[in-house]
Amino acid sequence: MKTTVAQCRYLLSLAEPILAGLDDSHRAFEPQPGAKTAGWLIGHLAVSGDFARRLCGRPPVCPADWRTAFNPGSEPSQQPTDYPAMVALRDAFREVYADLCATASGVDPLSLASVNPFAPARAGFPTTGDFVAYLLTGHLAYHLGQLVTWRAAAGLGRLHRPDALAASRRHERTEPPEAALANAHPRSFSPR
Repeated sequence: MKTTVAQCRYLLSLAEPILAGLDDSHRAFEPQPGAKTAGWLIGHLAVSGDFARRLCGRPPVCPADWRTAFNPGSEPSQQPTDYPAMVALRDAFREVYADLCATASGVDPLSLASVNPFAPARAGFPTTGDFVAYLLTGHLAYHLGQLVTWRAAAGLGRLHRPDALAASRRHERTEPPEAALANAHPRSFSPR
């Protein structure tokens, strides 16, 4: 679980510029027909991460009524008043994932060996531990990617990744890609 938590923390470092500048006017804005709204995406990440925390034995952080609005299968609203304030959504997201990383790092592996209680995901993630790992990484990355796409469609401009793994223009590159990868996470990644 340590590697999974490290990956989550890395994704969270990328989340900060994605969340920056979002305000209440963005909560229910649908920049393209059928797109998720920023309010729904952040709320969904908060309640999903909160579910992972509960699977690790922690009490919920998000209000219970957020589950109805943001659980899998819920639909984004185009009414801003259907959402909590953007600052509340961002704060909950940060609180949930900070605690989830701390909790998952020290959770008893035996407690994660039980059958995944979320039946729709059980085929891909048969144990609680498998599902918690997915919520910490793949699920988080997928929806952060949707937020990046949402920002672009909403005209909020290009984001610049704050890490050495970011793609750069050729004329801006200061080191070969292999060196950037090796220098990014020397303890956890070694290209061969």
